[in-house]
Amino acid sequence: MAYTEETARNLVTESARKLLRTGLVARTWGNLSARISATQFVITPSGMGYEHMRPEDLVTVNIEDCSYDGPRKPSSEKGIHAAVYSMRPEVNFVIHTHQEAASVYGITGRDLTHIDSERLGTEVPCAQYGMPSTKKLKNAVVDVLQGYPQTKAVLMRYHGALCMGTDEEDAFLAARELERVCREQIGLLGNKNREQLPPARDYGRSIRKDRRFCLQLNGEKKVYRLNRLPDDLPEEAAFHAEIYRHTDAKYILWDSSNAVRRVSRSGEDFSPYLEDLIQIAGTTIRCADGHDPAGAAKKLAGRNAVLIRGEGAFCTGRTRDDVGAVAALLEKGCRAALFAENFPECRPLGRLDGLIQRTVYVNKYSRKKER
Repeated sequence: MAYTEETARNLVTESARKLLRTGLVARTWGNLSARISATQFVITPSGMGYEHMRPEDLVTVNIEDCSYDGPRKPSSEKGIHAAVYSMRPEVNFVIHTHQEAASVYGITGRDLTHIDSERLGTEVPCAQYGMPSTKKLKNAVVDVLQGYPQTKAVLMRYHGALCMGTDEEDAFLAARELERVCREQIGLLGNKNREQLPPARDYGRSIRKDRRFCLQLNGEKKVYRLNRLPDDLPEEAAFHAEIYRHTDAKYILWDSSNAVRRVSRSGEDFSPYLEDLIQIAGTTIRCADGHDPAGAAKKLAGRNAVLIRGEGAFCTGRTRDDVGAVAALLEKGCRAALFAENFPECRPLGRLDGLIQRTVYVNKYSRKKER
């Protein structure tokens, strides 16, 4: 049964925050909706952080043609939600996430088979790739919904997952169960890089204000002036200084997580498999030497992350939220790259599609976030 509009708005808002708390979404990558009648649903607006979202911010959308009223734009994936409600009259709540394990497994384009889940059944289909917000992506999801009329979850190649249920709890539990099953499958396959890594080097984190930056390293904070650096400047500080000189970054965060370090060990540039990493960090993540601060800074041109061979990566951003998101998505993207080693036929997302998505993100979405 459809929700009343007031109940639907409250549930979607509460569920969005619950997804943040459980780590199933990051920032606004993903969207949620709830049916309010046979002809309409409410959905999260485009580009608004879930932590700030209020019930009145949601947008009412017509199922038949995706038309809507009001000053806010609905999520760009409203067409997929509308298709679900049109095809599945028993569904009253839909969640689209970029949850980690499901996103990583989905890069293969393979259905999730031979599982034993009371909630998900024995198989979860994978919709083939389509760029976000396009008819191609919507049609790919429609195809698998037609082929699997009882499924409560769909993997979306290079993108994320779609979960649905008779109510909010049913959809949320489907998302949690999908993550558990995908994590289990990834663990069974493993990857080729399981050897123990040596202790990680710490390059610290920093914040820039005007011509100064404050570096936090090994539990200590020190302020440096970019136009008056000391002759005995530590190498770690030199990396931060060069990055600030060559980019518009205001925050720098060092990431030495295992997945990032393992990918960096090749010394090669890294082509992402996941759309969200491309959007926020770049179409390629370049790799630099650990003793070449200027070279690393130059390789950040047009990007928000650079690998340091065998050590990890510098992540940059204009806000604290930005740099945290870059690091989180880089770790997920590196786990996807390691998992892809089990599938020789698996390739990163196409460069042209990636370039389009990065351009759109930088010129529209990220600027909207700063306002």
